[in-house]
Amino acid sequence: MNIEKSMPSLTYSAFEQETVAYVRSISASDLGDDIETPAGVKILYALHDATGRRLALFDNRDYAFQIAKQNDLKPVSVH
Repeated sequence: MNIEKSMPSLTYSAFEQETVAYVRSISASDLGDDIETPAGVKILYALHDATGRRLALFDNRDYAFQIAKQNDLKPVSVH
C-alpha cells in the first residue's frame, strides 16, 4: 500500500477563498496623521483581509472579531 495515496490531501479552502481575516493590535501612535483616534486610546485593533489589506480599525478586540464574523470572515489573531 502506498502511504502517500492513502493520506487525504490537505486543502486550505479558507485561504483560497480569502475568507480568513487577521486581527492584530496596533499602537495609535504608529498610525498616520490622517487617522484620528479617540482621546486616551493607545491601542487599536486592525482587521486585515487574507491579502494583508487593512479593512478597519477598532478600539475593542472582541468587536473586531464580531464584525469579521458578521461579514462571513474567519478571524484569527496575529501577534
